[in-house]
Amino acid sequence: MEKRNFLKRTLAVLLALVAVLSCFSAAFAAANIYPIIYIWGRTWLYNDVSTDSPKLLRYSTSEALEEVITAAAPSAATAILTNNYDSYNEKTYDLLMDVFDGFALDQDGNVANDTGVLYSWSEDTIPKTVASTNLATYHYEYDARLSPLEIADDLNNYIETVKRVCGRSRVSLVGRCLGANIMFAYLQKYQEPVNYRGVSSVVLYNSSLYGVDMLDAALGGTIKVDTKALGNFLEKYKPSVSDESLSTAIVLGLQMLQSSTGKRLSASVAQNFYDNIRDTLVLRFLKNTYATAPGFWSMVYRYYDEAKEYIFGTPEDRETYAKLIEKIDDYRYNVQLRAGTMIKDMQNAGVHVASICKYGMQGYPLYEDCFKQSDNTVLLWRQSMGATCSDIDCTLGRTYINNRTSSGLGGYIAPDGQVDAFTSVLPDTTWYIKFYEHNAFVSCVEPLIVAICREHIDVKTRSEWPQFMIMSGTGKNQKIFPMTADNCDPNGDIKYDGDSVALQDSFFGRLVNMFNRIINFFRNLIGMFVIQG
Repeated sequence: MEKRNFLKRTLAVLLALVAVLSCFSAAFAAANIYPIIYIWGRTWLYNDVSTDSPKLLRYSTSEALEEVITAAAPSAATAILTNNYDSYNEKTYDLLMDVFDGFALDQDGNVANDTGVLYSWSEDTIPKTVASTNLATYHYEYDARLSPLEIADDLNNYIETVKRVCGRSRVSLVGRCLGANIMFAYLQKYQEPVNYRGVSSVVLYNSSLYGVDMLDAALGGTIKVDTKALGNFLEKYKPSVSDESLSTAIVLGLQMLQSSTGKRLSASVAQNFYDNIRDTLVLRFLKNTYATAPGFWSMVYRYYDEAKEYIFGTPEDRETYAKLIEKIDDYRYNVQLRAGTMIKDMQNAGVHVASICKYGMQGYPLYEDCFKQSDNTVLLWRQSMGATCSDIDCTLGRTYINNRTSSGLGGYIAPDGQVDAFTSVLPDTTWYIKFYEHNAFVSCVEPLIVAICREHIDVKTRSEWPQFMIMSGTGKNQKIFPMTADNCDPNGDIKYDGDSVALQDSFFGRLVNMFNRIINFFRNLIGMFVIQG
């Protein structure tokens, strides 16, 4: 009997110990679930933000930009025919400045009017429960015009408040597009001095840290109309003369534009038009809008020095904009050009650093490399910080792929043969999603981001999230699935199982999409990437 009682007591003690250890383990695990702070890409700007009736700045609306294009079209045609651009320059400048009213910062790069974003936070609005997998739970928005290093001060206050409210010593950070620039400004200013002890993981999400080529070319004055890219732009919507929904004259006219002669002529006219307004209308417009904003300068990379010379080329301008130049140089030399070193230092400090990139689309045909892989806005090799990419209409080539394979690096080659991930800064923690547009944020990607932040996975950890994937479907049915040799041929053409993102087959459908694309083209050209989320 005594022996039996001893065994019961021993078993009870063991069970109690297991229960205590389980509770301790659960508490320890919960304490190591860090808040994921999602730093948005740029968002909308408003007038009268301090009042009860703020109004969206007009530049961000399609209607306003279409008004400019429509109103300026007759004088543009006259300018081309007469080679006299004076009237066009004056008229279009006035139209543009009316649309961009309130956008410009002052000569020091500061907000000098009642404009900004409709976003605020306080300790009371921050959730205390950290288990959420919704990236909107802890998110940060900002005025994209400001210097990333200035925004970093408020971001630091937000992060420290989140840590205090949630009882955590660290956070995970996700920076989307320009949000990655803001994230790295914060990391350089507040985490590098303490060896990154306040962050658990860092995710760059279709990052603009290494620049946005269209903005780079615009501020650098280096816009070049690429005939091949322009041809591809038109070729996607190649009409059929047999289509009876349109007159033969219209169909033949569009086909003429898509001929080799038509493409060269279109590119030549467009280039000549830009060259004639580069140092007048374009420069004047930029100096009174985007060039006043340090945040937009943070997305200039390749032509940074050329852009400074183009925008601030005179001694008078360099003196007038001295404080602005100091701000953009501060970010350029202390953050942007040091990003690679910072990533290595973070990894050495135990921070999990990863990247998610988008590709399979051509950029607008106005800059070098626009025919390379991109998400329609940022080139893939910039997002990935060094991945080797083919043009969108070909592969890396049999010889290149065979050489990489024989070197034991074939596993880093995309099944479509268009990307070599090994040459990127983060070869084992960069994911590539094809046919995923820059401005889109699809909820099916959130579980991947959460797993990267919470589980510190790499591209080989989870079979459902290999290094190369495809975005398929429309609306709420969009999903990502692994890219394989079976669902993607060597030319990168996808054979979908299920919903397809292919364009409508009819010529009328392609025509509608073409005009939508043209409107979006001018919106991006003039509106410079108005991005949400």
